[in-house]
Amino acid sequence: MLLKLLGLPFTLPAAGIRYCLDRVVEMAETEANSEEPVKQELLELQIALEEGTIDDQSYRAREMTLLTRLREIRARQKELAREQMAELGEGSGARVQIDLPEELR
Repeated sequence: MLLKLLGLPFTLPAAGIRYCLDRVVEMAETEANSEEPVKQELLELQIALEEGTIDDQSYRAREMTLLTRLREIRARQKELAREQMAELGEGSGARVQIDLPEELR
């Protein structure tokens, strides 16, 4: 117990730094797996085309890049969902409930 107390000045800051780094990694993973920034960028790109600030060729090149990123994000989300389902195990009796929006019912 005494050794633990004597080590606190060293271990406590390290634990705080570790906690902060874990939160940064968690936020980065959330941002990397989020469709919203890409969708927002697509919307801004469409507005720029309609306003005439970019030409059609630039629009198509940028749109292709953004749509590719969107497909990659969706594929990563599916893979994460598969991994989570595998962790639950097929024989565990776990159930998955999917709520559909009203317009899809």
